[in-house]
Amino acid sequence: MNTMHKDMMYKAVILTAGIGKRVGQWSEVFNKALLPINGKPVICQIIEKFPKNVEIVIAVGYKKEQVIMYLESNYPDRKLTFVDVIKYTGEGSGPGYSMLMCKEHLQCPFVFYAVDTIVTEDVPAPDRNWYGAAEVPDTTRFQSCSVDETMRLTKIEDKVKSDNKYAFIGLAGIHDYKTFWDNLASDKTLIGGELQVSNGFQGLLRTKEGIYAQVFHWFDSGTMDEYRATQAYFAKHPDEY
Repeated sequence: MNTMHKDMMYKAVILTAGIGKRVGQWSEVFNKALLPINGKPVICQIIEKFPKNVEIVIAVGYKKEQVIMYLESNYPDRKLTFVDVIKYTGEGSGPGYSMLMCKEHLQCPFVFYAVDTIVTEDVPAPDRNWYGAAEVPDTTRFQSCSVDETMRLTKIEDKVKSDNKYAFIGLAGIHDYKTFWDNLASDKTLIGGELQVSNGFQGLLRTKEGIYAQVFHWFDSGTMDEYRATQAYFAKHPDEY
């Protein structure tokens, strides 16, 4: 059953299936979703961004038992749906593949969230297509976008050096979910050996509704250095986490 909130029905999806090799030896012990900031796992900060009546779909794979047991014991009053991602490493895996595993549970507008993404702002409902973005000096490591004067996306590029101002932060609102799924399912192009969610976003660029950049104050916990920097920031600013 879908969820009513702010006069619309939507869900959220969090991707936790990957191994998280970029956080180094910690990934040998923990799923990166459970790495703490100020004593609270990153995934908990994400879940608590949403009202309790919003169903949250969670893609699980690597060390999935850790994620499922922790969340079920700490959020007994939340509607959590766990989806088993069979292929979470190797050629053809990736966030796009994980999303396709969740497709049947996301037949309504939804918010997409990568588990290593932290933002300090409230997360808006997907009442339009929006693309979480932050300014970066170098787009090489990121999916990035160019926008027009209304902040509507005009181009999306994956992990190439470009003049694009904004990087994708792993957070998006998908209002036109049918177009997103149609394009993600039909475009099997691999980028870096992985199926990316940009394959779905590309379809939204071409619609009348379009997709718009939503700028956030973004913290990344996806690499060892970024995780430590994020820890240090929130140790000094605990009220923001």
